[in-house]
Amino acid sequence: MNRLKDLIKNYKIKFIFEVIAAILILSINFGLAYNLGKASISIGINNLFGENTEFNPKYKFLFNQVWEIIKENFVDQKKINPEKAAIEAIRGLVKSLNDPYSDFYTPTQSKIIEEDLSGKFCGVGMEIGIRNNVLTVISPLEDTPAYKKGIKAGDLILKINNEDTYNMSLEEAVSKIRGKCGEKVVLTIFREGWQNEKDFEIIREEIKIKMVKYEFIPPNIGHIKILNFGNNTVKEFINAYNNLKAKGANRFIIDLRNNPGGYLHVAINLSELFLPRGKVILKEIWGKEQKEKIIRSSGPGSLSRIKMVILTNKGSASASEIFAAALRDNLGTKIIGEKTFGKGSVQQIFEVGSRVFSVIINDQDKSTKTKEVQILPNDNYSLKLTVAYWLTPKGMKLEGNGLDPDIKVIDSNPEDKKDEILEKAIKIIKEL
Repeated sequence: MNRLKDLIKNYKIKFIFEVIAAILILSINFGLAYNLGKASISIGINNLFGENTEFNPKYKFLFNQVWEIIKENFVDQKKINPEKAAIEAIRGLVKSLNDPYSDFYTPTQSKIIEEDLSGKFCGVGMEIGIRNNVLTVISPLEDTPAYKKGIKAGDLILKINNEDTYNMSLEEAVSKIRGKCGEKVVLTIFREGWQNEKDFEIIREEIKIKMVKYEFIPPNIGHIKILNFGNNTVKEFINAYNNLKAKGANRFIIDLRNNPGGYLHVAINLSELFLPRGKVILKEIWGKEQKEKIIRSSGPGSLSRIKMVILTNKGSASASEIFAAALRDNLGTKIIGEKTFGKGSVQQIFEVGSRVFSVIINDQDKSTKTKEVQILPNDNYSLKLTVAYWLTPKGMKLEGNGLDPDIKVIDSNPEDKKDEILEKAIKIIKEL
């Protein structure tokens, strides 16, 4: 209840850091010892991480000291799990970055990534992220269970099947929301303006994501809704544009509302339909050196002269924001609706865990031999790390900021079928 009061008061939850200064692979301060017959193998800290590490030795000692005290004194010994302790310590390293999109995955969680890439999974059909350290719905996908149940962009997910999401990683939350098709998941939701949270019971289905929908609005307006930036988006967009143009459309509303993003290269390719060769689509700031990379259009820019507006809301994120900013900064295209989500970072997946080390074996006859030992064989651990930020062509950082609309319109009653943002766009585009 106190947590709910905090949400109502300032819509923000403070984050509790897991400050564990650990470079843990079990008792690493004293080396790793393996007994192989009569031979013993010792892998010291320098063998694992090189001669120079940035960790102060006192933290390595402190970690081992705490672990020994736990093993000797904790009242419920059944709860002591060395593997879990190691994983959580490593995850603590990542959490110390205070970056909601960086995380360490166990093999089970790594499967989620494979499912995302295959595009086949059972779930409720929504994109989620972490905003102000709270698990937040970025966007429900149209015609999915979450959308049909009334889940909205900006909803806060307080519990999943009655389990508190406080301090839960993004990937852990996804793994709990997904499951077998036909089974239910209960999400406890809090929405701005509510006094109490509500439970939503949703039945999982196989999620098939549509990319583009369109409609002709007489006498001459084409409404193209881009739902996701997937592999077929550009092809489907061109098809929609040509069909609408054949019906007499000469003004276009490009609708990015509740579009959580998708592939960056697709957003770039779609932007190139509008931007002539050489125009800046976006800028990227990469790595610890903060190197700037400029992405320019290769053309053709054949749609640069069409009359159009763009619609956004707080469910418009990532690739949607890149596309909208590219057209506004270069062509002056007006953005109508609500401020976007503000997801403008690049994550890279690093496979970790399986590695071969050369170690020194000291036999009883005092001879020395070199032997290769594999650590964590066949375990698909992975590290997702934010490696770059996106900037708009004019240099604005998207991450945490979002795009302010040129013409702000908020649906006064989101539960009503009346679409105030679209109605405003129709009125404006008629005047172009």
